[in-house]
Amino acid sequence: MRLFIGLPLPHEVETELGRIITHLKAQGGRVTWVAPENIHMTVRFLGETDDARVPKLKALISEVAQHLRPAHLVIDRLGGFPNLHKPRVIWAGVTPGSDVDRLAKMARHVELEVRQMRFGPDQKGFKPHMTLGRVKDPSGLQQLTATLSSMRIEPVRVLIDRIVLFKSTLTPQGSIYERLHEGMLGEERLEG
Repeated sequence: MRLFIGLPLPHEVETELGRIITHLKAQGGRVTWVAPENIHMTVRFLGETDDARVPKLKALISEVAQHLRPAHLVIDRLGGFPNLHKPRVIWAGVTPGSDVDRLAKMARHVELEVRQMRFGPDQKGFKPHMTLGRVKDPSGLQQLTATLSSMRIEPVRVLIDRIVLFKSTLTPQGSIYERLHEGMLGEERLEG
């Protein structure tokens, strides 16, 4: 099965990001937009994974959750990977700060643990963002990229209070995510 570890967003934040997507859709371009209920922050993409690894991944989720306090973030920017001139991914990003730093520390811990489970190295690394859309054709994006460059969004406050092992099933209508295991974030800090 195709798996990833992620940080889900509260419903009201998904709804607000859905409004932003609706505005961006109107700017044209061939972009596959993410369904609001699927917007999340990826900690580690695992890819095709044997069922036998799932119990250890669930234990990892539980262990990480008990040592990490909930994180308070502010979504306040839009951007593109690798850049806004020729984006392949359109994203919403968060204000840098101590809670983002703690999430990056948690992602490094997850990376070390999954590497010990013989997953290959993460080629992209943790970048705290939420994917809003994936560009299918780079032509015809001028209006969209101009809007992204100039658009200022109202800051959206978000509480990250859980870490989840997701199963992703690809369908012609888009990805379907299933929560295989979830850990509520505790009160202690992750050490190391």
